[in-house]
Amino acid sequence: MGLRILKRTALLCSLTGILWLGGTAAFFSSFDKKDNPIAVGKNETEIEEEFPDPGDLDEREDPRYEKEVRISNRTSGESGFNVDCFVRAAVSFSNDDVGRAVTLTDLDTENWTFNKADGFYYYRRKLREGESTTPLFTGVFIETAKMDPLYKQLFGEFQIYIYEESIQAGDFQDYRSAWEYYLSPVAGV
Repeated sequence: MGLRILKRTALLCSLTGILWLGGTAAFFSSFDKKDNPIAVGKNETEIEEEFPDPGDLDEREDPRYEKEVRISNRTSGESGFNVDCFVRAAVSFSNDDVGRAVTLTDLDTENWTFNKADGFYYYRRKLREGESTTPLFTGVFIETAKMDPLYKQLFGEFQIYIYEESIQAGDFQDYRSAWEYYLSPVAGV
């Protein structure tokens, strides 16, 4: 009889162990699924120019042209979002000899500041998504007396280039600290 009780006890313990193991296995294999979409912020800016056809350039003395230049923080599409940013712009010319006679008219010195060391105009305010800067300038004046007459024939080919860069504003409160951080060399590299 003792053997019989021992067999029953062993069988009962085995059944309990199997049930317990099955419940534990079911517990460890259980899972839930949940979507966790993540949107990535983008820094996308573009130059906006209004530059009507200047007509025949070769025959004009001290020509003036309308050219309005702004930079916009584009509105993003469906994926992601645009972040606040700071922008800077550089102005250059296809011919430096003609370029020396160029004056940018209505240059906005209230919202933009020129850094002679690097040749960039810095926009002082943070640009939010969908916003544009104030115009950097609204026109161009070429003072022909400041250039060799030989270069007057190049007016038809003369171009003004606008180059812009932007950086994420992040936690920076002003353009100066953001650009200093961006332009500073990484320590220890």
